[in-house]
Amino acid sequence: MDREGKKSNSKGTMLFLIITGLVCMASAILYAIFESINRFSGPGQIVLSLGLAGTGILLILMGQNLLFLLKPDTGFLLTFGSILSASGILGFILLYPDAWFYPKVAYVILAYGAGILLLLCDIMLQQFRNVPNPIHCRSEPANINSIDTMSSGEKQLTAALSSMMVSQMIHPANEFSGWSSTCHENEMFVCDADIITDGTEKSKTCETGTATESVPETMFPETMIDLNPEPPETIEETATTTDIIEKGVVAVIDVKNFLSMKRTDIKKDDHMREAAHKILRFHFGRMIKHERGTMLGKDIEELHDMRVAAMRMRSVLQVFNGHLDMDTMKPVFRNIKATRRSLGAVRDLDVFIEKIQHYIGSLPQQRTSELDELAGTLLIERDKARGLMLLHLDSTKYDKFKLKFTKVLEKGGKWEESLVDRDGRPLPHRVRDVLPSLLYNELAKVRAYDDLVHEDETSFEMLHALRIDVKILRYTLEFFEEVLGEQTKDLVRDLKALQDNLGDIHDAVVAIELLENYLKYGKWGSGEGRTAGEENMMLSDPGVENYLKYRKNEVVELLEAFPEVWTKVMDPAFGVRFSNVIAELYQN
Repeated sequence: MDREGKKSNSKGTMLFLIITGLVCMASAILYAIFESINRFSGPGQIVLSLGLAGTGILLILMGQNLLFLLKPDTGFLLTFGSILSASGILGFILLYPDAWFYPKVAYVILAYGAGILLLLCDIMLQQFRNVPNPIHCRSEPANINSIDTMSSGEKQLTAALSSMMVSQMIHPANEFSGWSSTCHENEMFVCDADIITDGTEKSKTCETGTATESVPETMFPETMIDLNPEPPETIEETATTTDIIEKGVVAVIDVKNFLSMKRTDIKKDDHMREAAHKILRFHFGRMIKHERGTMLGKDIEELHDMRVAAMRMRSVLQVFNGHLDMDTMKPVFRNIKATRRSLGAVRDLDVFIEKIQHYIGSLPQQRTSELDELAGTLLIERDKARGLMLLHLDSTKYDKFKLKFTKVLEKGGKWEESLVDRDGRPLPHRVRDVLPSLLYNELAKVRAYDDLVHEDETSFEMLHALRIDVKILRYTLEFFEEVLGEQTKDLVRDLKALQDNLGDIHDAVVAIELLENYLKYGKWGSGEGRTAGEENMMLSDPGVENYLKYRKNEVVELLEAFPEVWTKVMDPAFGVRFSNVIAELYQN
């Protein structure tokens, strides 16, 4: 084939690659816009959009390379770069999401990035070769056919187009951003989750804003304090690593040992600090296991399980007080507390929404829509709380916490407990010696409420405090269930029934307060800090008023059921069973 035919085929191939690449890029952008693609979208949607975008970039760069007459060295760059980029795209399609973990993620990113870099270098290298140098320019021989060569003007135009293409790829004019900030208190939320800041129009945006100011105060159990301001399918059982970016370097947390733990494996002769170490390892693994499912948000039970794991780790501080190195553990427990609160803000709204759905299911058909406005308000509040939760779980601080806590858990020397006091006298430290007095002390705290619960006017604050003490007693029994024996389950069952009753009472009382404020102010949230001028006397919602009466009746029913579950714990038979369980510590 003559040179003219070869150039014609080369130009045809070049045009085909560039046009196909542009079509792929346009399809990816349109698909991402219409489907509202974000990092929490389904795996299939993410693979399709990113796969099309990556393929489009590759094809456009390959077409740009074919604009020039290839030299042997530049032909190698084109071939090798194309193979590397294509292998990166293929690797992403095959690995995401089930095997999308370090180091495979790094291999895919490096392959695709290196391939694109080689193609860009090839374009720039050929561009410099083809730009005419005025100093060395000579007139063309008269016998050269103008069809076989590109004129000087064509070369300059080609070079300019290539330069513009490379500059646009390196410095895009409009980069897609998944975040926006509202003008209300500099709060930042995920756009694709349709999160709306109360009192702010969706169309208004700010030029600057902080990632988060604080997690809004939640009204439910154990989430009463604001989160301190600080600068996605369920995870598979086979997962072994969690990627953390710290100071630009990828650090790897090897959590295989944590995820594979089926039990704490506490022994009767373990030191108390060693037992705390095993409990923390077990529940840290549970928390990490449910982290990805929590961020995806497809199953609310993932968030519940992650929060429970964080709550149990936080309770270790109370159960093992005096047996831990607090200089090391204080920062850890502070971060666990912050994580638990950010999860709790979302979980509390999930519970509230479930209660409303249960209530609506009991209504006649003609009344099922009377809480639509309230339900919509709660969904918006949940999206706001979830946005703040995601910011916390996606923050550098949270990543550093996981990294540092893993290092602490992996250092065996940090968990050696002193066996003598300052005067050289031996200290009780073994589980079999310390646990009996610990359990009896927690049981005594619970039973001390007996006189208070029989008063004519029950204090809801007192019942909530009782719930917390019941929870600590229950968690202590569960922590040491492996050494206390099978009878522990019966005790835990009775304590859980009492704890659930008290928790439902507290949830209902808080719900009543929130509903009353909603009717009074027309907004969801606590009445604290609101002025009399904010009262909306015009708001009248029969549906909400009916639901408010329903929750008040629920409190009455729960209070009537309380004596039954309380009596089981106060019954002498419970104390006998409790003593029998402790006696297991002294059995061989």
